Amino acid sequence: MGRRFFLGWTISIASGLLGKGQAQTVERETRAKLLINQVGYSPTSPKSAFLINFSNPETRQVELVNAKNKRTVFVANLGEACNDEASQNVIQIIDFTPFNREGRYYLKYGTVESYPFQIGNNIYQDSFVKMLRSYYLQRCGVVVRDSVNGIGHSPCHLNDGAIAHTDEVNRAGEVKFARGGWHDAGDFGKYVGPTAVTVGRLLSLYEHYPNLFSDRQLTIPESGNGRPDLLDEMKIGLDWMLAMQRRDGAVYRKLSGKEWPGMILPNEDIQPRLIYGISTPETAKFAAAMAMAARIYTPHDVLLAKNYLKAAQKSWDFLQSEPAMRVDWVEGDDSGSGKYLAGEWDTDEALTTDKDDRLWAAAELFITTGDARFEDYLKQQIPSFFYTLFEWKDPSSLGMIDYLMQTNGKGSDSLNQQIKEKLLERADTLLPKVAGSGYRLANDKFIWASNKLTAEEGITLLYAYRITGNPEYFNAAVDQLDYLLGRNPFNLSFVTGVGSNSVQNVHHRVAQAKKIVIPGLMVGGPNTEAQDGIAPKGLGLLSYIDDAQSYATNEYAIDYNASAIALMGMVMAEVG
Repeated sequence: MGRRFFLGWTISIASGLLGKGQAQTVERETRAKLLINQVGYSPTSPKSAFLINFSNPETRQVELVNAKNKRTVFVANLGEACNDEASQNVIQIIDFTPFNREGRYYLKYGTVESYPFQIGNNIYQDSFVKMLRSYYLQRCGVVVRDSVNGIGHSPCHLNDGAIAHTDEVNRAGEVKFARGGWHDAGDFGKYVGPTAVTVGRLLSLYEHYPNLFSDRQLTIPESGNGRPDLLDEMKIGLDWMLAMQRRDGAVYRKLSGKEWPGMILPNEDIQPRLIYGISTPETAKFAAAMAMAARIYTPHDVLLAKNYLKAAQKSWDFLQSEPAMRVDWVEGDDSGSGKYLAGEWDTDEALTTDKDDRLWAAAELFITTGDARFEDYLKQQIPSFFYTLFEWKDPSSLGMIDYLMQTNGKGSDSLNQQIKEKLLERADTLLPKVAGSGYRLANDKFIWASNKLTAEEGITLLYAYRITGNPEYFNAAVDQLDYLLGRNPFNLSFVTGVGSNSVQNVHHRVAQAKKIVIPGLMVGGPNTEAQDGIAPKGLGLLSYIDDAQSYATNEYAIDYNASAIALMGMVMAEVG
């Protein structure tokens, strides 16, 4: 029997690998560990760590030790032990919030020590930049030569792409120039849905917190052009989406090969690449992202901004001609790419409608244009909506929060009040979840991309804090970031190259082909379904493994990073 060890848990693996559906045995590890946010803590923010699975502690005192001179600088007390239902870990909290001296430290309890961490201002800046730089490394259709990490490849997918199926406008086999954009995840597919929500989440962060961004911040080819590097990078995604728009305003869903590529570099993937059918959900998400870009890029490039707005309006007009949800899909379209539709693994009710996508589009178009017809649409639709978690399946909440946060005075008092109530209603359901979770998690769905869900719930809590000033929301949001950066059952930062013990084996073709760790990639995280047959199945929070074969738990995606970047950026902005 081969055995693969991972962070205090063991998983028995026949012949070294688990095939899908094969039996798995997981043995609980009871070794004590001290868990912390491995990046660190702001002097003015909450600071808490966990001692887990320590039997019969003889003292309640935990030492905070200066990592440089090994001197104890503060003593904190252990909290009462609680049994975390999701992990079955025995957890005791260590609160050292009163200590605010900047420096590098670790916690010590007897012979148990934590990984080192920083206390200081601007502690997240390096991690923030690493995560933002990941998009440059995902670029398609161009030479990638990273001067920071030495990562690169030759131009790839230069012939993207050919129409897969004849439709009202284009014939099958007809070439439509759609080079560029970003590879969505660890493979080489490009998808409008995830690209649109990635652009939307990060442009919204820029719009609300512009001081987080600057030119020359990311060391990308466009650095030094006088425009914030974030806007240069988001333009890569926006301009690719423009190429996916049909001349009548409809937008094609995705571009990929018919087969999943092997563990090769993108320039070695030479199979023909196809553009798959239009859909109204993608068309609406496209319209929303383009409408945002139109107002955000205006100070930097008026003509470009006008082009984005024209594209958004054309897509909105197409949606008016297609009042019902429409998805052009053919059996076999997903043989070499993700479906990004309702299916075996995605059963959310939001995938049976496009009203949530249209609401996001209408909100962004109203903010940009002030056209009353878009606000009239919002007045009709918002009363029937809940404030939900922002993702490609349901992006409506970003439309609501952007409407609420607009500073031009165009918003309706009635709509603003409704959105506030809906947002706070959701935030108030999250606080009890955090209080009831040993790991203080707002997300209790350990499914595909659970880490993204955790980050998005943290963002919701920060919006609630911004509206009310209630520190409970802020503290709970910080808890979500702490979890992602190491305060979790695996004692692992889920972001590569961030923290002393971070993910090493991401499911990512470039990383595997080059046998490297690409910094700044957040992985999907615990997924109880473990569809890959590699991660342990049915264990909820514990259904995770740092294994490159575990695409269901250990793959990166552009929209995962966008959520984590936004959570981190908002925390950075709030602590000053």
